[in-house]
Amino acid sequence: MIVRPGIPDELRWFADARFGMFVHYGLYALLERGEWVMYHENIPRDEYEKLAEQFDPHLFDAEQWVGVALSAGARYITVTAKHHDGFCLFESELTDYHIGNTPFGRDLIGELVEACHLAEMRIIFYYSQPDWHHPNYVHNPGAFKDLDNPPESNEPDWGRYVEYYMGQVRELCTNYGRIDGIWFDGSHKTVEQWHGREVYDMIKELQPGAVVNDRARWGDFFTPERSLPEDLTEYMFEACESVSPTNWGYQGDTALHSGPHLIRSLVKMASAGGNSLLNVGPAPDGTIPVDQAARMRDIGRWLESYGESVYGTQAGPALPDEHLRATRKGNSIYVHLFEWPETNRMFLPGFDRADVELAMLLPYNAPLKVEEAEGGIELQWLPSLPFDASANVIRIDLRAAPEAFERRPPVPDAPQTTAIPPGGAVFGADDATLEGRGVKGAKLRVLADEPTGRRYIDHWMVPDHLAHWDLDLASGGRYSVTVSLRASEAQAGAVLGVRFGEQEVTAEAPATGDPPGFVDVHAGVLDLPAGHVRLTVGPHTLKWGYLLCGVEKVALEPA
Repeated sequence: MIVRPGIPDELRWFADARFGMFVHYGLYALLERGEWVMYHENIPRDEYEKLAEQFDPHLFDAEQWVGVALSAGARYITVTAKHHDGFCLFESELTDYHIGNTPFGRDLIGELVEACHLAEMRIIFYYSQPDWHHPNYVHNPGAFKDLDNPPESNEPDWGRYVEYYMGQVRELCTNYGRIDGIWFDGSHKTVEQWHGREVYDMIKELQPGAVVNDRARWGDFFTPERSLPEDLTEYMFEACESVSPTNWGYQGDTALHSGPHLIRSLVKMASAGGNSLLNVGPAPDGTIPVDQAARMRDIGRWLESYGESVYGTQAGPALPDEHLRATRKGNSIYVHLFEWPETNRMFLPGFDRADVELAMLLPYNAPLKVEEAEGGIELQWLPSLPFDASANVIRIDLRAAPEAFERRPPVPDAPQTTAIPPGGAVFGADDATLEGRGVKGAKLRVLADEPTGRRYIDHWMVPDHLAHWDLDLASGGRYSVTVSLRASEAQAGAVLGVRFGEQEVTAEAPATGDPPGFVDVHAGVLDLPAGHVRLTVGPHTLKWGYLLCGVEKVALEPA
């Protein structure tokens, strides 16, 4: 389980909020090259940790940070209590590597929580499970977020590290009164390795109203980054983006996204039924830079006028024009225009004039004339110029909310059945029905190998990722199962399971070259009846928390 569909009542606040402010801050701010500087520049641990001796954000003011979030219209703040470098912005009893042992000497997280409580701002703690500083953390060279060459002085001990990480999560859940969530940021390890269910249950016991994201492989919401994945409207999700297109942590001289881009990103997420989490990276002195704060105020000014079309809304009807997005609240549909029509009227498909009570242009509730048109309605009396340069909003009030306006996940096609003659057959990636969501809401994908064009299923992340083949066997009996796989040297060792009912055979992915080619791996023998059979392929043993191999086809032949 990664994320359950639906919204629990105790977490409705999170879904209604729709907008939060992310804060990436830590020792890396001193180097002004982003939050991954230790990793990207291979800075030795003993050299990097000396930054703690210089860390003194003397201008930090928790009320300033909260004020920037309030000015943006954000309903919660998510802050990096500990990033991958292992340095803690909170005073932990489990390590000396924390902000209390710096020239600053204060608990930044504690001060921020207090300011949030006073301002009635929700507060969520980002916590990185990977840790480049802790000597017991077990690195998998080649795995994302793990060090290729960890210090020789390390003493890898996964049990001790898990005790440390879970102990710090407990500190965060017990030392600051009410908190509103934990935002994990894990690497290629499994739910069992992260003790995802156990840590989730612990958080819920200590903070029942807290949300937990998906990156310990067990949570309440998905977390795509800088983009919206395939439809996630049946789930809670939050897409994060930074005001900088390149970094999350502070960078001295960096380009920033425009206000209109960030406003439209917020609208896109709300129109798909999700939250937007927008990041700022404070400077070494602890202040949020004025240009970043200005971007946040741009959003806040827009929300002052159009917030009713975002806060507390659901996904709206999908509209065919990429410059239109819609949200819904009750019987009202909010249509967001990213481009202004060239005439004083516009066509909206899918609406029935008889269902429309009125239409008006926000924020001044300027009435629009609604006329029936073939396949939809035409809105008239639009002014010659838009009210806003970023996104304009038309509210359409319906007399009732027909089911047609309920945006639902697409209904999958009926499974394709492949006939299997007595001599056996081969069935490929395009014949499969794919199921399940992984970290960040990712689905399995069918990709094409370059340059051969051979198609294969890839991006296996979690046990819930499954490929099904519906077969019609001409005759029952014992069948030998062979799977065609591709895997690089680093990906070798993952194991696939091929299942029918309670039976399972397995195929371990060997290294198939660089770039990877395809090899046939014999998985074993299954007893299959005549008639309809559903054969399922899925992860049996994940490597680094992912099954890093591609599945081109499965072959059955009488054993």
